[in-house]
Amino acid sequence: MILFTDLDGSLLDHQGYSCEGARSALERIRDLSVPLVFVTSKTRAEVLRLQGDMDIREPFISENGGGLFFPPGYRNFRIPGGVEQDGRILIRLGRPYSEIRRFVEERKTRFGIRGVGDMSIGELVEITGLGPEEARLAKQREFTEPFLVAGDAPPALLGEEARKAGLTITRGGRFYHLIGSGQDKGEAVKRALRIFRGNLGEEVLSVGIGDRPNDISMLAAVDLPVLIPHPDGRYEDVDLPNLRRAPCPGSRGWNEAVNGILDTAAP
Repeated sequence: MILFTDLDGSLLDHQGYSCEGARSALERIRDLSVPLVFVTSKTRAEVLRLQGDMDIREPFISENGGGLFFPPGYRNFRIPGGVEQDGRILIRLGRPYSEIRRFVEERKTRFGIRGVGDMSIGELVEITGLGPEEARLAKQREFTEPFLVAGDAPPALLGEEARKAGLTITRGGRFYHLIGSGQDKGEAVKRALRIFRGNLGEEVLSVGIGDRPNDISMLAAVDLPVLIPHPDGRYEDVDLPNLRRAPCPGSRGWNEAVNGILDTAAP
């Protein structure tokens, strides 16, 4: 079994970013040596900090599928297409951040958008509820730009210009995200699964857990998708084979869903 999970609003509570409600399932995952792969809009720096806090040494997917990272020497895996970068093996799937920032800079006044790259640490703390150090890590971007718009949704013309520039817009929990066309969580999960299955030489049950529109491609890429409700109890409109719906939001819902899966499908 491999467990792919979104973080904010799924494993981590929407308010407070705590995973305390998932403690029992996390302990079972560790005891069973189930790979727990974070699939998130967070940056590499944010994920490494969180993995360190949780004592997890597993692959992860950062910035909505922009990068797939493996620890060096992970299970003696062969990792086709991987290059060593700053102590990790990286498979780059996204566009360089500098290109995306250039797109934002050229349009932010005309469309009333503000990217994370335009925000101070203090502004990011106020918007997200992160601490100053966590906000600093969130600004260390490599592949994508989270942004806010003046209205309820990005103008259609912005989406058209993004497509012409080889970019696309996806929606997360607090921000919209500019990412490379063809890049998403699902494509990164498929790449990770090919690596796992190629090295293990066998099929392996894949589980995916998420709560937002940018998680749907990940849920569609796995054998057993799990949908977490929003804090108000509402679920995204998703219809997939074998879909399970967690009973409650955040880490408690994650915990109940994962424990239920482990009860019936533990390796």
